[in-house]
Amino acid sequence: MIKFDPKHYSINDFWEWDRRRELILTPVFQRRSVWSAKARSFLIDTIIRGLPIPKIFMRHDIDPRTRKSKREIVDGQQRLSAILNYLEDGFKISRVHNKDFAGKYFSQLPLNIQKDMLEYYISVDILLGAEDAQVLDIFARLNTYMVRLNNQELINSRYFGVFKSTVYSLGYEYLNFWTSNNILTDKEIARMGDAEFTSELVIFLLDGIQDRKKIESFYKQYDDEFPMKRRIVKDFREIIEILSEIFKDNLASSSFASKPLFYTLFGAIAELNREKKLKKADYPKIYTASLVVDNIMNSKPEELSSSEYNFYDAATKHVTDLSVRKTRHGFVKKLFLNKMR
Repeated sequence: MIKFDPKHYSINDFWEWDRRRELILTPVFQRRSVWSAKARSFLIDTIIRGLPIPKIFMRHDIDPRTRKSKREIVDGQQRLSAILNYLEDGFKISRVHNKDFAGKYFSQLPLNIQKDMLEYYISVDILLGAEDAQVLDIFARLNTYMVRLNNQELINSRYFGVFKSTVYSLGYEYLNFWTSNNILTDKEIARMGDAEFTSELVIFLLDGIQDRKKIESFYKQYDDEFPMKRRIVKDFREIIEILSEIFKDNLASSSFASKPLFYTLFGAIAELNREKKLKKADYPKIYTASLVVDNIMNSKPEELSSSEYNFYDAATKHVTDLSVRKTRHGFVKKLFLNKMR
């Protein structure tokens, strides 16, 4: 029977094993892949910040003739390869990931940071007495129970640049806002729902109403450079602040607490603020207008006017399609404008 022995080893342990030629990073049964420079930089930044990385699976064997250990990395080869390559000054940290240590090799980091990195512990499951066929069977079984990645999780695995860093930072910054206002659930956030929704809101600020299917194209376009970053972050924070003042503690019980309608609300306020710079005197009028939407969403369809019904229909069917997003946006923005006059 195969035995699993959970351990924690420091990065320095792996470095010493590698220098003693006891570490095998490319076992014959492992699929090969090459990480991008951004992916490697992102990993190193994660370690420098003291944040956890996924565990490593390692097969440990001892040759009785030479009495030497052989440590074969079964899962985690790319992570360890990137770490060891950085320790040998193989690449620099990107400014996108860490402004303090941007453009620095490992040998150029402050000594206390080097020490912290070398003392960083990685969780390892050691496979004892496992043959190649058994190892393959283990991972086939593990993959059987893996949850299929959703679209945002796939995007997360492909991009490591400035757009992703900006969006994820904003998403984390407003975690309490999303949950306390019932816009996102804890379950959605666990599956990167905050990153996906923040991406959509940032994309609105960049290029107006878009179909959700276009999210990845913005990650790709602004992976290396995001020249509008400062303005977008400023605008995003300003809009959330305005919404917090307009609704105070009432957003969670409003129809706008749903993701489709919050997207509409965010977009309408963003455009109005850009076009006429909203004043605090406008806030009560906008809130009053929002109650009209509550009334529509709580009414029977046959009780609604033609324009109200079109909005209601767009708010309840195919809620992320471009055409219905535009219908909702036009109705809400016009509603707000009329109340502000």
